[in-house]
Amino acid sequence: MSKLQTERQVVGDYRLDVKDFGPIARASIDLRPLTVFIGPSNTGKSYLAILIYALHKTLHECFSPTQPRAVAISPQLDRDVLLGDFTGPVAAFQVAISPQLDRDVLDWAREAILSEALPQFPPLLDGQLRNRLEHPRRLNERLLNEMRRCFSIWEPVETVRHQASPRQVHIALSFPYRSEEQAVRYDVWLAKAPSVEGQISSDGIVPNQLDLYDVIRREQIIKGKQFRDRSAEEIIFDILDSMSSALLAPTSHDVYYLPADRSGVMHIDKAIVSSLIQDAATVGARRPKLSSMLADFLGHLVRMPTESAPYHSHATRLENNILQGTIRVKRSVSDYPEFLYRPEKWKSDLPLMRASSMVSELAPVVLYLRYLVRPGDVLIIEEPESHLHPAMQAVFARELARLARSGIRVVVTTHSEWLLDQFANLVRLSGLPEAKRKGIHGAEAALQPEQFGAWLFKPKQRPKGSVVEELSIDPDAGGLVSDYNEVAEQLYNEWVRIGNRIEEGRHS
Repeated sequence: MSKLQTERQVVGDYRLDVKDFGPIARASIDLRPLTVFIGPSNTGKSYLAILIYALHKTLHECFSPTQPRAVAISPQLDRDVLLGDFTGPVAAFQVAISPQLDRDVLDWAREAILSEALPQFPPLLDGQLRNRLEHPRRLNERLLNEMRRCFSIWEPVETVRHQASPRQVHIALSFPYRSEEQAVRYDVWLAKAPSVEGQISSDGIVPNQLDLYDVIRREQIIKGKQFRDRSAEEIIFDILDSMSSALLAPTSHDVYYLPADRSGVMHIDKAIVSSLIQDAATVGARRPKLSSMLADFLGHLVRMPTESAPYHSHATRLENNILQGTIRVKRSVSDYPEFLYRPEKWKSDLPLMRASSMVSELAPVVLYLRYLVRPGDVLIIEEPESHLHPAMQAVFARELARLARSGIRVVVTTHSEWLLDQFANLVRLSGLPEAKRKGIHGAEAALQPEQFGAWLFKPKQRPKGSVVEELSIDPDAGGLVSDYNEVAEQLYNEWVRIGNRIEEGRHS
């Protein structure tokens, strides 16, 4: 890995490695502020995007420090007494607390209150962190349920590539901490048994590093004399929450998925939406009627608020620059949301189903950005180019780049050459001094090379399945070198052959 890649990952990027998953033979992808998947249909773009959604939801639910938790204490250090039934972050781990650890932690807390710098943690507490990271039984169970929801499967073997040998999937999610050698890695194996085998390792990370413990200060775990009134177990769990969240930082935020058929979903008959949602994400012997992403999408729409939101600049820009009108939510008498569109200079609203397909396609994006998505969250959008004129695709690409620059992590699956060309231009624009960017579209949306990644899903015969490769921006070729270039060349050659035969006919 290059120095640039290492620095990029230190600030929050992370890597997903996949082998023999669905149609994918192998993939190794860095998830950056703006990540784009391209390639032919049936090569696994959406499959991998859905996996990212499932992993994010699972890790967020298990590790987010905002989740509630219940605490139970073992009277002695009994490695067989495992506190595994918590409802919050510690649900993923095995934890045992001893009287000696209680005393050590309280002594450490008292010293921390009086010290300018944090003292080193007791050895037993270091062991607890190791235990927490390396025995993720509950995490694996949650991931299994989320995989069932997202992929509408019952046995994990259903996600294994057809010709894979042995018949299992390997998934690895790694979070570099200070360098490639210091990383937290979650390895998952899916096979025939209806279970997920997973293990978390923290190679090269020493818990007593000052920079890691400084996280505790930044998250205000230490609050002066408040520590005197807190029990050792409360301190322990706060510390472990803080450190685990820091090591898995990119997954500590929410994730949202906008499916490719979102414009049609916006027009689903109101009378059946509620019943569909109730059944859709139920895990059981029968398969769900809807995928998790579609059920979650419908659920967000049904519960969409109507009050103004403080974080709405991105939504407003989309309305002004593309829709040329505003999107509004109105509650009916039955409390079902009605989605409305008001074109510029109009004094009345249009029901969304009477607006253009472009408006219906972008309306949920506007609503998500206005009411749900915040900096740090992950927003996955399938085919953002749908129903957009090429000129508007370029404008939307610039808006997506602004999202990534603002701290929202964006993942896009696309078939649009216009999107790719605009993204490439924005990356190349970053090499131009700001004083010379005047008059160029997207000057304020320029992307540094480390903020962008495009990945091509290429079908292969040996092994049978797709292989995912990173695309590079070639200044001589005029942008990203993708399989679109081959199609353009084939069409041009065909045009020339047709022209030659026309000329031959004229002279025969």
